[in-house]
Amino acid sequence: MGQGLDLKINRLPARTWNWLKMNEAGLNEIEAGESPTIITEGFAEAVAWREDFSAIATGMGEDMDRLARESNTDAIRIQSGPSEVERRAALHFVCGSGAKSFQTVELLVQEDETLNVVMDFTSAPEAAGLTAVQTRFRVRKNARLKLIQLQLLGSGYTFLSDIGGSCGEGSSVEVIQLFLGGAETYAGCQADLAGKESTMNADVGYLGRDSQRFDMNYVANHRGEKSRSRILAGGVLRDRAFKLFRGTIDFKFGAAGAEGEEKEDVLLLGDDVINQTIPLILCAEEDVQGNHGATIGRLDAELLFYLCSRGMSPEAAAKMITRARLDAVCRKIGDEAAEQMVQDYLEEVEKNGR
Repeated sequence: MGQGLDLKINRLPARTWNWLKMNEAGLNEIEAGESPTIITEGFAEAVAWREDFSAIATGMGEDMDRLARESNTDAIRIQSGPSEVERRAALHFVCGSGAKSFQTVELLVQEDETLNVVMDFTSAPEAAGLTAVQTRFRVRKNARLKLIQLQLLGSGYTFLSDIGGSCGEGSSVEVIQLFLGGAETYAGCQADLAGKESTMNADVGYLGRDSQRFDMNYVANHRGEKSRSRILAGGVLRDRAFKLFRGTIDFKFGAAGAEGEEKEDVLLLGDDVINQTIPLILCAEEDVQGNHGATIGRLDAELLFYLCSRGMSPEAAAKMITRARLDAVCRKIGDEAAEQMVQDYLEEVEKNGR
C-alpha cells in the first residue's frame, strides 16, 4: 500500500483557536493492512444485509473512510435478535507485534430490540503495531444499543477507534470506553440524535503514563425534539502523558426541548503531563439546555496527608485513587467477563508497571 496515507482526523465541528492547533489531529503515513485476528462470540453474521451505512458520519471524520477503502476489508455485521432477548456479541481483537490492521463493524438494532456489543483489544505487553476499527450503528425506534470498547494493548501500539451512528425515536445508545494501554490512542464518536426523545450516553475512562498520547473527539448532534445526550470523560495522567479531549453538543434547529451535558474530570499526577480540553456547545435552537465543564486537579493535600498518616506511602495512595477512578467507569460496563479483563489488566499494571 505504498507510503501510507496522511490523515486529518478528530476535527471540531466549529473551528475555535487555530493558533493553539487543537482543532484536529494529523497522522502521517498511516497504513492499515488486512483484517486482524478476531475471536467472535455470541452472534452469527446476517445472511441478507440490505442496510447502507456509508452515509453515516463518524467522530474521526471522512479521512477514516479513505483508510477503510485503502484497507479493503469486509465489514463485520451484527444485528439484534428478538425483542424478548438482550443479544450479547463479543469481538476479541488479538493483535500481534508489528501487525497493521483495519476492521469495519456495522451494528443494526431493530425496533424495540436490544443489542450489547463488547470489543476488546489485546496484545503482548511490549508489542508494537497499529490497529484501527470503524464502527457504525443504526438504532431504530425504541431500541437499545450498548457498545463497550476496552483498549488493553501493548506499550508500542497505535490505536484508532472511529464511531458514528443514528438514533431513532425513543432509542437509547450507551458507549463505554476504557483506554488503558498503547502508545497513542485516537478516538472519535459522533451520534446523530435524529429521533424524538432519543438519548446518547458516553462514558470514557483513560490512564496515561510514561509518554502515552490520547486524542479524542466526541459529538452529539441533537436533531430530534426532547433528545438527550451526556458525555462524561475522566482519567488520570502521570509521568509525561498527553491528552486532548474535544466534546461538542450541537443543538440543531428543530431540537426543541433537547438537553445535553458534557463533563471531564482529570487527575494530574505528574509535573510534566499535558492536559488539553475543549468543551463546546453549538446552538441553532432556542428551547434547549446545555451544560459543560471540566475539572482538573491534583491529589488533595489533606486527603494525601490523611492516607499517609494511616501508614500508606504517597505512591500507594496515588495508585489507590487512580484505581478508584477507573473502577467507577468499569462498574458501568455491566458485563462480568469484560469487567474482569479490565481488573486483570489494572492489577498487572500495578504489579509490573506495564
